[in-house]
Amino acid sequence: MIKTFITTISLQARGDLRTIFYNPQGFELKNNCETCFPIIPVIASETESEENIKIIAIRTVNHDTKDNYEVFLNEIENLGISKDKVTQISVKENQSKTIGMNMLMNILKEIPEDSLVFTDITFGTKPMSSILLYAMTYIEKLNKDVEVEGIYYGELPRENGKVAYERASLYDLTAYKYLSDVIEELNHLEVKNPLAALEKLLKM
Repeated sequence: MIKTFITTISLQARGDLRTIFYNPQGFELKNNCETCFPIIPVIASETESEENIKIIAIRTVNHDTKDNYEVFLNEIENLGISKDKVTQISVKENQSKTIGMNMLMNILKEIPEDSLVFTDITFGTKPMSSILLYAMTYIEKLNKDVEVEGIYYGELPRENGKVAYERASLYDLTAYKYLSDVIEELNHLEVKNPLAALEKLLKM
């Protein structure tokens, strides 16, 4: 089984990326480490050998992301993983439906069969993060041999108008994807009051 890791390259200006220690909230990462990209400690913790992994990096095409992509590749190599394991999906700097649909289809096509998927939605535009979430919802329906194992978001809280880097947190949002699966099943079963049923399930 292949472990597939997906992330979006930061849109921050050149040189503005900071190396941060993200504290996992409600879960553990056995090989957590400082990074510019929250997916890096996930890769470090979930990878035993680079033989059966694939890394997908979504990059908006501009000068800043070109430099940030190089930083990402350096971090990958620092884990002992060849940058050849990274597949880049280039996206035009445009939020149109056509660009978004192309991005969605490219993500879905790049995820290998018989794959466990880990996705970081921290960076990119809001539409790009949404498209990644949709891809995680769709891929299991399109390929029964694919399972979404983790959806992550790195948060930088603010205090008194300044970023509190020491309180950086990493959240696992996979439960919301599972919730979508439950709602679909409730609809399939034609439950009379699905909202009440969902609320009851969440209290269990």
